[in-house]
Amino acid sequence: MSPKIGKNCEIANTARISENVIIEDNVKISDYCIIGLDNNNDNKQKLLIKKNTKINSHSTIYNGSEIGENNIIGHNVLIREKSIFGKNVQIGSYSDIEGYCTIEDYSKLHSCVHVGQHSKIMSFVYIFPYVVLTNDPIPPSDIRSGVILEPFSIICTRSTILPGVRIGFSSFIGANSLVNKDVNSEKIGAGNPFRVKGDISDIKIPNTNKSAYPWIDRFKKDYPKDIREIYKKMREEYLNSE
Repeated sequence: MSPKIGKNCEIANTARISENVIIEDNVKISDYCIIGLDNNNDNKQKLLIKKNTKINSHSTIYNGSEIGENNIIGHNVLIREKSIFGKNVQIGSYSDIEGYCTIEDYSKLHSCVHVGQHSKIMSFVYIFPYVVLTNDPIPPSDIRSGVILEPFSIICTRSTILPGVRIGFSSFIGANSLVNKDVNSEKIGAGNPFRVKGDISDIKIPNTNKSAYPWIDRFKKDYPKDIREIYKKMREEYLNSE
């Protein structure tokens, strides 16, 4: 049995593709990738890589996952089993997704991000380098209580989110934070000990009095043309639910 490979794919000679892998059209897989690693000798688990995705060198993706359309996977990325990615997701180099995770459309993880099992990263989220999403409240144990990041939230560099914490819609977590409690929508939180410090509208564009957030008013690269409408609809949904 051979992997199923679509049209116009570019797969390096040094890449290893397992038999349970389904690769759609226009996928690029670079040198020394391992695609479809099987951890449990379970021949029923498959790996689906959807069209127009690019996987850079030395990355490993386990069987039992689904990588959405137009994803960009960096160098030396590890993606464990039962990970489901939406479309237009970007994963930076040296990041690891530890399995049983969901990353929704247009979310971006920079380099060296650790995502613990059962994490849920919703759409349009930004995670900057060296962020850690944890999941074990009494380590070591078999408990897995994943972090939830709601749409448009931003997690700045070297922050750690503790197990089971929910970061609300369009909230902003400052650098070097240790987040040990839920954060409501559109809030600023930072520090260790962690504190909620205000609303996102308090953050100004440098040298102006204009609010920097929501960022959709000033940054639209690689996003859908109707992002403003998407944001407004989601905002109404999440703020009404709190």
